[in-house]
Amino acid sequence: MFKFGFIMAGGQGKRLRPLTSAIPKPLLPVGDKPIIQFIIEHMRDSGITEIFVSVNYKKEIVKSFLRDGSRYGVRITYIEEVEITGTAGSLALLPEDFDDKILVSNGDLICDVDYRTINEMLSRYDLVLTGIEKQIPVDFGVLQMNGSSELIGWEEKPKLKYIINGGIYGVSKKVIGYIKNNIPRNQHIDMPTLWGIMKDNGMKLAVHIHRGRWHDVGRMEDYMALTERGEEIT
Repeated sequence: MFKFGFIMAGGQGKRLRPLTSAIPKPLLPVGDKPIIQFIIEHMRDSGITEIFVSVNYKKEIVKSFLRDGSRYGVRITYIEEVEITGTAGSLALLPEDFDDKILVSNGDLICDVDYRTINEMLSRYDLVLTGIEKQIPVDFGVLQMNGSSELIGWEEKPKLKYIINGGIYGVSKKVIGYIKNNIPRNQHIDMPTLWGIMKDNGMKLAVHIHRGRWHDVGRMEDYMALTERGEEIT
């Protein structure tokens, strides 16, 4: 099982302004807890006791709230970004002697993703992403044609299904080594870019489809909807 976790907590949360003008997004409350506490406790309950937290925007507020993590039963080490470096770029800032697999999570998620399944998949793959099925309603009738003007199908107000990125990643020791040896520190690189690099270098990537609870709290409408039922979440 993973021993180490990594939480991305350095973003500015621009879509949640004016709330995030005073409070960093990971510390926004849902019920009686800040968002990041849900993440820390889920990691802890899954056996992850060593957690890196990357910070940038209002970093002193985050650090003064979480402290060393002992009140949550974990040990927190802070990764301080001079500039926003993206998820993969933050991993390049891990300590020089870090040499292990790691579970990475965005700092604005509340979920019950099975980290043990992701860990098991890492025995066969180098990088495991979490996928979430989303249905997007279309408010109109959708017409299908055969390349000319002939109508061959008509579906009224369908729901399109997509697998979206859930913002949780299992990163193998092999990928950590590649990042540290090939990505300069403080260079911005996001996960889609890293995925392309990994694929070009012959590494194996997979998706764990999660069908349980998953809430992204990055937009104002999502946050307000979640806080209205905070007791249910907690």
